[in-house]
Amino acid sequence: MKITLICQEIPYPAMHGSRIDMWRRIKAFAERGVELQAIFWWFGTAPTAEAIAEIHKYVSKVHLIKIEQTSLSRLRRIADLFSYPLETSSRLIKGKKLADLIDRVRDFDPDIIFLDGIHGGAIATSLSQELQVPMVTRSHNIEHIYAQKMFAAAISFKDKFRRYLAMLHLERYEKQLLTNSALFYDISADDLHFWQALNLTNGRLLLPLIEWAAVDPNSPEPIESYDIVFLGNLNAENNVAGVIWFLTEVLPLIHERSPQVTVLIAGFKPVDRIVQICHNTEYVSLKIDPVSASDTYQLGRVLINPILTGSGVKIKSIEMLQFGKPIVSTSEGVSGLPTMVKQYFRIANDPATFAAAILDFLVTGTVLTIDAPGERLHQQQLLQSYFGGEIIDRTLADLQSIVRP
Repeated sequence: MKITLICQEIPYPAMHGSRIDMWRRIKAFAERGVELQAIFWWFGTAPTAEAIAEIHKYVSKVHLIKIEQTSLSRLRRIADLFSYPLETSSRLIKGKKLADLIDRVRDFDPDIIFLDGIHGGAIATSLSQELQVPMVTRSHNIEHIYAQKMFAAAISFKDKFRRYLAMLHLERYEKQLLTNSALFYDISADDLHFWQALNLTNGRLLLPLIEWAAVDPNSPEPIESYDIVFLGNLNAENNVAGVIWFLTEVLPLIHERSPQVTVLIAGFKPVDRIVQICHNTEYVSLKIDPVSASDTYQLGRVLINPILTGSGVKIKSIEMLQFGKPIVSTSEGVSGLPTMVKQYFRIANDPATFAAAILDFLVTGTVLTIDAPGERLHQQQLLQSYFGGEIIDRTLADLQSIVRP
């Protein structure tokens, strides 16, 4: 099978949840013999030669599209906002650029146009219609609801305004895109049920993939370690709000009982407010753009997800399950996860309960996650059944059924 992937951002390096989700799917497709062509958007710093080389290990044809930040491109985007939400308008290409892209995809001759994240949907739709190839969409969230929550969580006027533009036309655009897809896949059962209630019958479930980190139980403790670790995208409004809530409302309660508890806040592109609070809070360290998520999580005794709002599945929560460490999360942090998986988290939704759960692990030594080898194996088998490679096998069988003869 040949698939043209349209990813709303370049997925490698896989530094945050959305990229991790896309990157693992790319590797899983390639490992099963699928020939891939990929179209990625990027902005800011250009992808490195090393990153492109790593992508080429799994993708035969790579086409990069820069999201322009010039005055002319912004004027064009303003005009496009009358028809498209902001994140889609920034990914539009027209005229000769679009014609050239269509020619490249025609030369590749894909069986499926696979849209990974809805913001590249205008281009995916054009390719599908022009080439008469079925389009399949993988949703990362119920985007119009997610955008509303991010608008509510935004702090600065600039972020509020950007999130307002992101909401324009988004509900109509999203529903039309999923309706016009031969199949669409959702990141969680909760999101899928939402669309099914609106009579969209072409949906399927495609949970994120998990990759088990190579953790040696006999390896020495890392020289650098912390009592509490959070890792996430530190410029996403919901993560920012959750981290601020933890540092300003939860951590003081912890320090009242255990003053020298140490915290690591790690992640991608922290906003100034996060940098300021970490700098001014005793026993809190900030690690910007850590190279390895696995290495970062292994630095902590307790892992946390204090996120207060969002939708879909929180990739960071799935990632934390690999390490057999205690995890404290809000209910939002485990939303969208299968019920059987939620047993591996301590759930707390207010500052006092969240602080008490962490202290329970740190001070009394209570263990929630499973340490016995046999029980640990059972946990891995359960997680594998939900997030393992079999879900890609089922997806490829679905895709094969809609390939046109």
